[in-house]
Formats: sequence, structure tokens, C-alpha cells
Amino acid sequence: MDTLLGTTLVLISLAVLVYPFLSRRGYTMAGDPTLERLRVARLRVYRQIADLEGDYQAGDLIEEDYRQQLGELRVAAAKIMQREEQLGAVRSDMESLEREIEAARRGLSGPPEGGDALK
Repeated sequence: MDTLLGTTLVLISLAVLVYPFLSRRGYTMAGDPTLERLRVARLRVYRQIADLEGDYQAGDLIEEDYRQQLGELRVAAAKIMQREEQLGAVRSDMESLEREIEAARRGLSGPPEGGDALK
């Protein structure tokens, strides 16, 4: 009986430990998925800029092509950053609204007008 109980506990423990590795569901970071996609896109553009600079330093690009592509990548990064800021502002507005609602709820959590508090 003790052996059966011990074996069952070991199997359950192994299942809990192994499940995340076998699960096909992808885990995402907490937060707004749109902001996360924009952050990834911005980092991708930064990587492209670094690769472009490496190609230029190695002599694989002429200066004219380098300057043109660098300008395009900088504009792309700026647009992504602008979009991130817009979404961040909307998000912060929503967070401040939620704080106001929570404060109003706390104010209403007292006893009703003319009523006694429950003890």
C-alpha cells in the first residue's frame, strides 16, 4: 500500500515537472500583445541596422547604399517607436481610469447612507 502511494506521488510529481516541456501551447509574456509585437519589430530593425553597419564596415556596401538603407531603417524604427508611445499613452489612460474606478469603489464600500456599519 505504501509502495503504491509513493509510486503515485512520484508519477504525479514527474508529470507536473515534465508537462511544460511537452505542452504545445506557447507561453507569452504578460502585457499587451500588441506592444510586445511592436517591441520585437523594433528590436528586429535595430538588428538590421547593426547588420547594415557590419556590412558597410566590411566593405560590402558603398556609402550611398549604406546611407539610403540606414535612413530607411531609422524611419522604420521611429514609426514603430511612435506607435509604441501611442499605445502606451492609451494604456496609461486606461490604467488611470481603472485607478479612479477603484478609488470610487473604495469610497462606496462604506455603509449605505443612514445605515450602520456591519460588525
